[in-house]
Amino acid sequence: METIEKYTDCKKEDVIRKVPEDFWCDWLAQASDEDRADEAFMKKMVLRRGECLRFAPDPLRSDLNTVLKVVKSCPSAIVYASEELQDDRKFIKQAVNLNAGVIKYVSERFRNDKAIALLAVRNDREVFSSLPEEIQSDADVAEAYLGGKPFELKNAPEIVRDNKVFAIKLLSVYGSMLKYVSERLRADKDVVTAAVGSAWDALGYAAEELRADRDVVLAAIGHDGYALQFASDELKDDKEIVLTAIETYEGDVLEYASERLKDDKETVLSAVKKCENSIGFASERLRHDGDVIRAVLDAHPGQFENLPDDVQENLDFILFGLESVVKHLPDPENYSFFADSTSEYYTDFMQAEEDFLDIFESIPSEALKSDPGLSDRVSRLAAKLNGAYYKEGNYPFEDVHDGFLRRIEALYDEYDIPASQVLKEALDALRKESENKKDDKYKNLSPEERLFYENLDRYEMIAGRSALKSGAENEKEYLGPDGGFVKNCMTSFVKDLVYSRDGLYHDSGLWEDDAYEVDLDKAYEEISSRLSPRIRVTRNANEAYYSENVTVDVTDGISLILVRTAPLKIINIWVNKVDSGHEHGKWLAPDRLGEFCDMVGHIRDIYKKYEELVLRSAAELREKFGL
Repeated sequence: METIEKYTDCKKEDVIRKVPEDFWCDWLAQASDEDRADEAFMKKMVLRRGECLRFAPDPLRSDLNTVLKVVKSCPSAIVYASEELQDDRKFIKQAVNLNAGVIKYVSERFRNDKAIALLAVRNDREVFSSLPEEIQSDADVAEAYLGGKPFELKNAPEIVRDNKVFAIKLLSVYGSMLKYVSERLRADKDVVTAAVGSAWDALGYAAEELRADRDVVLAAIGHDGYALQFASDELKDDKEIVLTAIETYEGDVLEYASERLKDDKETVLSAVKKCENSIGFASERLRHDGDVIRAVLDAHPGQFENLPDDVQENLDFILFGLESVVKHLPDPENYSFFADSTSEYYTDFMQAEEDFLDIFESIPSEALKSDPGLSDRVSRLAAKLNGAYYKEGNYPFEDVHDGFLRRIEALYDEYDIPASQVLKEALDALRKESENKKDDKYKNLSPEERLFYENLDRYEMIAGRSALKSGAENEKEYLGPDGGFVKNCMTSFVKDLVYSRDGLYHDSGLWEDDAYEVDLDKAYEEISSRLSPRIRVTRNANEAYYSENVTVDVTDGISLILVRTAPLKIINIWVNKVDSGHEHGKWLAPDRLGEFCDMVGHIRDIYKKYEELVLRSAAELREKFGL
């Protein structure tokens, strides 16, 4: 092992080059006064090895800039600075700012200086333990220790976690951090009250005696009733406490109430009116109580399916539930396709439909069959729900809606019960109104024009709602010349011409119900010869899905596919070769290929005209919604 003796005879000029830094202080200790008085030489030494400042001449130890450079890398060297500098508060702040570790070596006066201590802790929390206890106990210094990271409280020293002033300030914002304060503070009412005021779960970290403190628990549930779960058993049996919790929370607070209060009618009624799921936590007695059941159905008719089985079989409750669904429909006078619902319960009609049907299906079929009055009453409610959907002016593109009543009619068929006279009359009235509306709106149009405009109206409505609900950039792209709006409109138009109940070719004689073996080569030749050269016909083989097919391009983006598996079949319409589903397939009669070609030619002739209308409509929608 090397020792300084090896280098004692080393000349000053060679020290920095030849002597290891670890021995520089030892070399200076036995160096001559003349060598140590060389400021230029010593400055090089102390800037490389801060401890050497101990041997530097007074002018160097008093040089502020030099000493600051030294303590930046060697904070302990501050003790070798001149007494004047060590007593200079401004200098000490500069030094601490450069290296927080300096605080460990300054005088007691400066370590008790709050401003300097704060500066040191903000720069390096590790120096906190070097501070006097009085400074460590300061709330601002404790806050500086966390550095704006409340979760650091978990690993903070006990003196920080036990600082009441700091804890109240922190927990007023980050109440959940109560779990990390000292045990003493978790039992301090002021501290816990501050915590529960900002975080409901803080009550779960409070001392047991405070979870039984009425004031503290009221403060907690006043912020969020869900905190009731952490209250003592005694307070969970306090009616005022539980009712307050119910009022300040949307969830199942009743779950945490005492068994006595779960059987208290006033408490349960308050809970079921506030939260739709609360009935599940009521006592068995009250789950069958008529007032409670009506309160549930009056506020939340969708909860019918969660009521006890015998309640769901009670005809009075069934009818009450149906009436409640209708009662809570969106206001038809104010409801708009482009606006939020004004209902206190339902946000849209579709959910109201589903709830009504769920309750309707609980009616015994024998009751409907044997009691015409009951059947009529239910049908009137269904008609009222159906009629609330659309009011003149709210849905400018929509025809009369009868879909819901058709579903009710289907249930009658399923039950093998004749539909009530009320239901029949309502459907007949809607059909007549629909025809009148269509006749009035489309009276001067040809059949294909009428079909097209009906499709266009529907897609304008969809795009309009989408433009308000979704991102503007996405909707601008969707409504663009090459966007999905144009493609969907035109695809729907072509599909309806071919497949729909009201389509021009639905009953044209092209289609057969039975399958036929057809020569696909013959079909290919006839289609190729009959159709305009502008319409490309391709022959493809696709082992993955079909044995063979012929693709007839009606337009650049829409094709009809003739597929041979066993028969010749039009399987679907494709857009840009993306299959839109197989449910619309039709069997093409083998002897109708010529008429099929005429149909494709007709569609091709009118397609361009309608595409221009759709593009114009898309531009109007972009302008309307500012896209």
